[in-house]
Amino acid sequence: MNKIKKHFQKKNRIFFYIIFLLLLIISIYFFFKKFFLYPSEKKALQELNYAQQYLYQGFIDKALNRKKNKINYLGFSGISSKYSFTKAGNISKFYAGICYYKLSNYKKAIDMMKNFSAKDEILSSIKYGIIGDSFTQMRNQKEALKNYIIAANIRENEITTPLYYYKAALLSFYMKEYKNSKFFFQKIENKYPFFLYKKNVEKYLMFIENKL
Repeated sequence: MNKIKKHFQKKNRIFFYIIFLLLLIISIYFFFKKFFLYPSEKKALQELNYAQQYLYQGFIDKALNRKKNKINYLGFSGISSKYSFTKAGNISKFYAGICYYKLSNYKKAIDMMKNFSAKDEILSSIKYGIIGDSFTQMRNQKEALKNYIIAANIRENEITTPLYYYKAALLSFYMKEYKNSKFFFQKIENKYPFFLYKKNVEKYLMFIENKL
């Protein structure tokens, strides 16, 4: 009986410790959210607005502020590092990736896009599309093609899917992989009749048919 009693006492202590630990974690989480995360999110959003204004005006370097110009704002580069745990910090990585791409810093563009967490499926497609474009500029055709295919297949839609199949088809054509190129072009022809470059698709398919 004593052994049984001790066994249950031990079980009760373990249960109590687990409950106490869970309550402690929940308390820390709400404390962190109220006194640290919310104020940080607010500051990050303010900084994001400044950077977006420069981007919309076409001042890419100022929007990024990678050189830490003597201006009282962080820019996408600073926001993405200082407030990386916030939503504004996360979307800043996406903007920073675009800015680095436009400034021909393709390696940094890839790094930023890889660190960007995209919950929206269209944004996720664009993320992999930019990575693919960056690898294309760096003449890494294999990685570029892989990312175009990922971008095309994340979510089927009338905008990003045919666009990235088109890029995959053109890259395959450039690589003289005509069967792969034909496969991607045919996907566009069969499923996306209103694609912007539909006439180009038809011309390439005719050329590939003659080539094969």
